[in-house]
Amino acid sequence: MRIIVTGGSGFVGTNFVDYALIKKDKILNIDIKPPFKKDHYEYWKECNIMNYKELERLVVDFKPEYIVHLAAKTGAHAITDINEFAPNIDGVINLINALIKLNEAYPENLKRVIFTSSLLVCKMGYIPKYDTDYMPSTAYGMSKVEGEKIVRNWKNLPFEWTIIRPISVWGPWMGEPYLNFFKAIEKGLYFHIGRGHYRRSMGYVENIAYQIYSILLAPSEKVHEKTFYVGDPEPTDLYTFAEMVREKLNAPKIRKMPLWAAKSLAKTGDLLKFLGWKNVPLTSFRLNNITTEYVFDLSPIMDICNGYVPYNWEVAIERTVEWYKSTYRK
Repeated sequence: MRIIVTGGSGFVGTNFVDYALIKKDKILNIDIKPPFKKDHYEYWKECNIMNYKELERLVVDFKPEYIVHLAAKTGAHAITDINEFAPNIDGVINLINALIKLNEAYPENLKRVIFTSSLLVCKMGYIPKYDTDYMPSTAYGMSKVEGEKIVRNWKNLPFEWTIIRPISVWGPWMGEPYLNFFKAIEKGLYFHIGRGHYRRSMGYVENIAYQIYSILLAPSEKVHEKTFYVGDPEPTDLYTFAEMVREKLNAPKIRKMPLWAAKSLAKTGDLLKFLGWKNVPLTSFRLNNITTEYVFDLSPIMDICNGYVPYNWEVAIERTVEWYKSTYRK
């Protein structure tokens, strides 16, 4: 297969490119940043998706059969101006227009496009009743809503499309917040807050790469114009997850913190963040994320994958800890 991955230098993109290369596909990574991995450089072309002319040129020249659109502007909840996330809106428009040009030059060459959205099209803890039951609480989430609407409302698209919403992704090449989570556990700075047992859906990144690839291969009637949450089939207990990570890292025993104390520290963190400290360990926003439970129905994507994902939790944590040690314990 010939696959273009936008944002292939990022966290999910790196893992998807790895998987596609194992399958011996022809890959083009379009990204504004260079890849994390040196052996991915030969597949990378530097391009900002806001640069329409260059994007169109790369797309048409490569003649892809499939597109996995991962490129996006991410950002902290403190960014309140949706215009800061223009790539999540205008970037989608640019890509669609480039794909229309591709279709004009090579009719019927392009088979399917996956557009990546976010679970933050709804506020944390809210499980939508249907695909367009939006309830964003951040400018980033709002931008992803707009990106979804562009795809859904575009008339007569000359290709099949699917929207995915990755859930709490972690694993090799991760950044915040889970990288900080692993670092805090290793240093003995992570605390179980309150009861600690918060159930939530999460997604190991290599399993998500497998799910994305499965969508590309699935029958049209199962994926065209559908929206899927992608992640691990069963929710996890945050307490159990943290303890498994601690054990694999051979880290100090995790201590406990009463919820009232955590709330007080979070308020202090809010003030420090307001004063300019970028990497505050705990804020009210972060505390809410830690203590909010959310469990999504992953049966639709598991149906596409025939009930299978490559890695169970224990192996996923082992692989992530192996990457973490090789990256941060040099």
